[in-house]
Amino acid sequence: MNQSIFSKYLLFAIFAVSGFSGLIYESIWSHYLKLFLGHAAYAQTLVLAIFMGGMALGSWVIARRGQRWRNLLLIYVAVEGIIGLLGLVFHQGFVSTTDIIFSSAIPALGASAWVPFVKWGVASLLILPQSILLGMTFPLMSGGILRRFSDRPGATVSMLYFTNSLGAAIGVLVSGFALIPSVGLPGTIMTAGILNVLLALVVWLIIRRAPEPVPMPQPSTTASDQRALTSFAAWILFAAFLSGVASFLYEIAWIRMLSLVLGSSTHAFELMLSAFILGLALGGLWISRRADNLSDPQRFLGVTMIVMGSLAAATIVVYGQSFEWMAQSLQALNRNDQGYAAFNLVSHAIAAVVMLPATFCAGITLPLMTHSLLKARYGERAIGRVYAVNTLGAIIGVMAAIHLLMPVVGVKGVVLTGAALHMVAGLAFLVRSARGTSHTRTVSAALAWSVALIAIMSMVELDPRRMAAGVFRTGLALTPAGSEVPFHRDGKTATVSLLISPDGKIGILTNGKADANINMAGGATSADEVTMILAGALPLGLHPQPRQVANIGIGSGLTSHTLLITDQIADMDTVEIEPLMARAAHQAFMPRVRNLFEDPRSHIHFEDAKTFFATRQGQYDVIVSEPSNPWVSGVATLFSDEFYQRVTQYLKADGIFVQWLQMYETDMSVVASVMNALSKHFSDYVIYDSGTSDMIVVAVREGSIGPLRASLFDAPELATDLARVGLHSIEDIEHLRIGNKALLDPLFRSYQVPTNSDYFPFVDYTSPRMRFLNRNASALTTVRSVPIPLLDVLDNGRAVDLERQSPESQTALAIRNAVIDGHLEGLRPGIRQAVLLLDLDDAQCSDAAVRSTWLDAAYLLFVTTSPYLPPEAATGLWSRIEATSCYQRLDDRERRPITLWKATAMRNAPSMAASGRELLERGAVLTRPEQIRMAVGLTMLGLLSQGQPQAAQSIWDAYGKDAPRANSYDLVLQWLHALSVWPHDRFTPSAVGASTPENGSG
Repeated sequence: MNQSIFSKYLLFAIFAVSGFSGLIYESIWSHYLKLFLGHAAYAQTLVLAIFMGGMALGSWVIARRGQRWRNLLLIYVAVEGIIGLLGLVFHQGFVSTTDIIFSSAIPALGASAWVPFVKWGVASLLILPQSILLGMTFPLMSGGILRRFSDRPGATVSMLYFTNSLGAAIGVLVSGFALIPSVGLPGTIMTAGILNVLLALVVWLIIRRAPEPVPMPQPSTTASDQRALTSFAAWILFAAFLSGVASFLYEIAWIRMLSLVLGSSTHAFELMLSAFILGLALGGLWISRRADNLSDPQRFLGVTMIVMGSLAAATIVVYGQSFEWMAQSLQALNRNDQGYAAFNLVSHAIAAVVMLPATFCAGITLPLMTHSLLKARYGERAIGRVYAVNTLGAIIGVMAAIHLLMPVVGVKGVVLTGAALHMVAGLAFLVRSARGTSHTRTVSAALAWSVALIAIMSMVELDPRRMAAGVFRTGLALTPAGSEVPFHRDGKTATVSLLISPDGKIGILTNGKADANINMAGGATSADEVTMILAGALPLGLHPQPRQVANIGIGSGLTSHTLLITDQIADMDTVEIEPLMARAAHQAFMPRVRNLFEDPRSHIHFEDAKTFFATRQGQYDVIVSEPSNPWVSGVATLFSDEFYQRVTQYLKADGIFVQWLQMYETDMSVVASVMNALSKHFSDYVIYDSGTSDMIVVAVREGSIGPLRASLFDAPELATDLARVGLHSIEDIEHLRIGNKALLDPLFRSYQVPTNSDYFPFVDYTSPRMRFLNRNASALTTVRSVPIPLLDVLDNGRAVDLERQSPESQTALAIRNAVIDGHLEGLRPGIRQAVLLLDLDDAQCSDAAVRSTWLDAAYLLFVTTSPYLPPEAATGLWSRIEATSCYQRLDDRERRPITLWKATAMRNAPSMAASGRELLERGAVLTRPEQIRMAVGLTMLGLLSQGQPQAAQSIWDAYGKDAPRANSYDLVLQWLHALSVWPHDRFTPSAVGASTPENGSG
């Protein structure tokens, strides 16, 4: 290979890297600007419009001016270098600029109609210069190479299109799966900036000694030839525009459609985008070997565009099968890290099967249109102009898809509109190239085919039961038998559905994910009802005068309805990003949520939450945040450090913030990342377990969380709703409390994870994996069932209440009664056997093996009763155990566990510490491996309750590190260890137990 050919292919490789960094910019700028503009539909389209508009403008500038410049590659060096330098300083410039806008400019404008225009203008200034420069790179590189290697212009342009697109397809994956999780948004955009600077340097080294190329000459033509060329160029440019419109109609529709199959996480979006761009790249590669040998490029373009429209229309049928493919894959995959990698590969493959055939054709058209103009002696300007008008068409396509077509005709209509545009353009190419009878027949056949295919595809129905199944979560391609989907609409930001289950529960879904569920048939309440009613009731019971209230997210509308039950509320703002959510909630849940829709104090705002609060004058007494799961793309920003910092600005000094946080499809590291972000900005918080699979965080801007007011139950309708979900008193609600900030902060900080941030989005990129692995954080909400009574001992007011009718407490009471009076009715066989073993006679207990069995029976009774019995109820049980013959036979090593268990049941912290130390230091007979770990925890708990964290840490160092693992105790042990190493001036028993109910312990 000679030096010039090597330089040519090196430039191709360089342009692949340029595509790699360019897609990073598009992805990262989208992340950044959505933080500023919000995630509403207009914001999404604005980001794309600014980016693509800049690209189009840059291409047009080169088309207009490039022919006059003697060395295009030298200009390319300058452009790449400037892009890189701007990338290196972008993050700091963005943060400084947006801080000024939010803190000064927007408050000064108030609720003025100018606020959106100011934000749009600032957003344009932030990325438009770089976007213009990025738009210059393709025509500059193409023109520069064509000046040096002009023998096969079609192949050259196509190869550049291929390499740039291939780099972009790889860039979106590397950015999303590697760079952002590792170095955050700032590090990722700096990586792109460094790449651009290096590219500029390498290209300069390649061209610095090469002779300066001569610009491609503008051909001299007659007036008639010039008119013909102008007419031909206008047609080609118009076709490129139409192709851009149609291609982005497909992209927007396919991404929405595939979100129901792959999920709507950020990773899923990146996989879809990569598959789309990969098709463009492969099409460019294919045509690079054929473009210069085509005898009739117009005819070939016509056929290609009709085929592309046909393949796009056929995706409606293929899409219907993709649910089965995903279901079968999930049923075959193990829920582990290897399975997650395979899940992403399967997702990418499904996206490719749907998108790639049509996008392959799209990758053919743009290089071929450019080549057609070059072949017609249109000159270098062909490159920039085709690229510019195609990008302009893409802008129109995005805006039309989201704001016009999607809400009116749905995703199927959007796809068919794009297909029709491509077919019309293809037919026009065939007509222009038609010569003779055979060509006329070809045009007629193509017309008949196009009309028939569009008509047939328009009659294909997308099954709403598939689209509402949430196959990416459930592994089921259809909703359960007997279910109904009475509502299914495509909105600007999401597809919203209603799902009626056979048991009468109605769920409201966004992109196949259930966001709320209510039993409208009057049967057993759904899990979501508990959380939604609690989210509304808790601030009413904690804030003395909640007048101004806001709720982020409509969901079913039940939380807003609950808040409006009391006449204390003066105004209620409910902020929802998708208007269809309100429409679906009204259809499904009226009259259960009538206050939201009928109360004059209720105001529904369809806006992004950040944008709404930034333009809102005044502060709130209560803000409730009920976002969807953190793995949903964009939602994690409502759990971020920056969001919590801003939300405090919208709260009054004594204002309360309520956060709904899902405990399923997550893990403790994600919960810790969120809570570490929240804790930084609130002086106190209390976490409540909703009793289902969610938790509710109640935080106060200043001061501490006070006791729940007993008057909460004075409102008859509210008392009825609370009773419906099993909450009959303040004590019932207080029983759900897990702990407050002083108690929980050490636990959350013990997880070595980043604080969730808009710029370091740990939650956004970790949660999708947790969803696939079926992880949960239930260990935190089930800690009360562990026989290490951390909450009872360290959190005042946590004493167990026998009047609560929970199954566990009633079982514990039945066991206690059976031990005392011998009535075994209703006990399960294992417990019955343990009770009977207590009464072995003296002769039997003389055998050490029998005593070991007796000890194991006592342990079983301890773990099944201690978490649920108050000390006064447990006294009789342990007195009875100590009166048995076997107990009298125990030696010191055998008796030590009993002493520790009894001290624990009595909640006698000094005795727990003393007996636990003796057991650990002098040894004991333990019947199960987990008992040593439990003994470590009980000893540490006793010491911590007496204000001895150093002693507790010593116990951990000596005995806890090497103790056998026991999953049920791991979280409590980690929590106790965190409390022992927490700065001692922050930890005292009184500090962690400051919140007690107004009328007694809970």
